[in-house]
Amino acid sequence: MAKFVIDYLSISDGDNLDADVGTISNVIVEASLPTIEPNQVTVDNGQIINESYTVNVEMRTKENSFDATNQAGNSSAVANGDPILGHADSPVSVDGTIPNKSYIQMVGKTNSFNIDLTGGIYLNGYEDYSNGRIETVLFGTLEVLSATDGLTTS
Repeated sequence: MAKFVIDYLSISDGDNLDADVGTISNVIVEASLPTIEPNQVTVDNGQIINESYTVNVEMRTKENSFDATNQAGNSSAVANGDPILGHADSPVSVDGTIPNKSYIQMVGKTNSFNIDLTGGIYLNGYEDYSNGRIETVLFGTLEVLSATDGLTTS
């Protein structure tokens, strides 16, 4: 069975995925991959259809700051070197406020592939100590109309 190994997480404020917010290294995606779940409705004749799809993503990292040197080569990213949680340039909400939408690319190691979350996602985050060390947990939910819209590879 092939495994997807993430080199870094690229976060952008637009769907061009240019890492203009920043990158985060040492990221592990919970479960084998983000899940795509159908939102089903029953129509008049009793048939069940998929109205839309929900993509749930949860990621962990032992890092507490964006990479000081942007892994994607974008030296003008607004959050380079800043804390992931609680900083004004970070798109991650820690207090329930709605942050800016983030466009995420999970960049694979050499000879691997990338996974793009093709719609904007609101990221939330917190620190977790359950694995015996401090980890930053990032999570969010993306709703899309087509199952092929949620996750793409590049």
